[in-house]
Amino acid sequence: MPSTLSWLDFAESDRQRAMQVIDLFREKSTVDELGFAPIRDALADALFPGTSTIQTRAKYFLLVPWVMKGSERRKGSPTDVAAWVRYDETRLMEALLKGGAKVGVIGSEAKGSLKRMPSSVYWRGLKLWQIRLFDGSIDQYCRWIARGGMGGAAELMTDDKEPVSKRSGQWHPGLPPAPSGVLRETSIELTYPEAEFLKDRIGQSAPASALGFLVRNAKTESAVPFLWEHELSASFPAPLRRIVDHASAFSLCVWGGAIAYALHVAKLKKEDSHLVSQLRDTLEEWSEAMGRERTVLEGWDRSDFWSLVRSLNPRLPAPTQQFAERWLSLVLSPDLAAHKLESSEIGTLLRDREEQLKGPRARLIPENRRGRDLWQGDAGVFRMDYRWGQSRVILNDILRGLLAGEAGAHA
Repeated sequence: MPSTLSWLDFAESDRQRAMQVIDLFREKSTVDELGFAPIRDALADALFPGTSTIQTRAKYFLLVPWVMKGSERRKGSPTDVAAWVRYDETRLMEALLKGGAKVGVIGSEAKGSLKRMPSSVYWRGLKLWQIRLFDGSIDQYCRWIARGGMGGAAELMTDDKEPVSKRSGQWHPGLPPAPSGVLRETSIELTYPEAEFLKDRIGQSAPASALGFLVRNAKTESAVPFLWEHELSASFPAPLRRIVDHASAFSLCVWGGAIAYALHVAKLKKEDSHLVSQLRDTLEEWSEAMGRERTVLEGWDRSDFWSLVRSLNPRLPAPTQQFAERWLSLVLSPDLAAHKLESSEIGTLLRDREEQLKGPRARLIPENRRGRDLWQGDAGVFRMDYRWGQSRVILNDILRGLLAGEAGAHA
């Protein structure tokens, strides 16, 4: 029986947390078998606020508001309005494909059966970037339209029992206008005014983040795999540099945990010797990376790291911090050799942690053969990048739009 996640009428913040959990299961590179996600996500939110693992292109930060604003003219019940919104988002997908988009079109494969529409993917980010002024959920937005909308007199309450904004405009007043025929054919690339608007929104809403710094200062597109390898990383302000340095150290240390976990599962399967060999090569790669960063890691102030994480996520579960600290102490031991991560002692540590998180579904429990049979191999052995991969695409989109406009001005 497939797993399901349900709620009755919780607050918008609860809905967003539930959606983030679902996102983790949809993004293979974020598989988190050892429960490090609350730490990773706290750092990712500080570095790249408003982003998520399933966002694709920057243009959606404009496309979604355009679709929603168009729906404000609809008449009917909340269900009718929601149906119109979905219909227009489906048309938007076709319009982007017709406009020549090759990558990043949400729903290009699922088509009409798409479950998670772009509005849901970008709704939280639109609020954090202060593009969306409406305070409630998408469902509440549809109800607001159905009850008058456009500053109608009917009062609507949020799930937190606060009045929904009565502003006549529910979107930032500087939002660029939708181009004519946007739902028939449109480009996924940003024009200069569109890129300028997103640059301004990020700069105003998240000036201290890596996203805010780079959108203001980057002059060339980036292809580096990690934020701390960016050519501008050395010029980050001290508070941002602190977060990036801690994030880099933690990412490197817990990468070994992901590899060790996969290796122990693969060895329990026994029949996949090729995968075991591949994972050992990856483990050696991790060990070499640890060696290159040994001096930095020896000076890593873990007390300051936990102070930072706690400030970013005051509700961090105690077992998560306890296991993470135990793992950091283990891998930062000066006499640790990579092959020791294959030992039975490490296997027991990882099994106990997985069982703590999953109970009888833990793959490292010898009896759970079915769980190992369904396992996706080394899908989770990537090093944490804190959503840099998605944020890099968004930043590059904005930068291309800005550069195209500057080039046109000088032509």
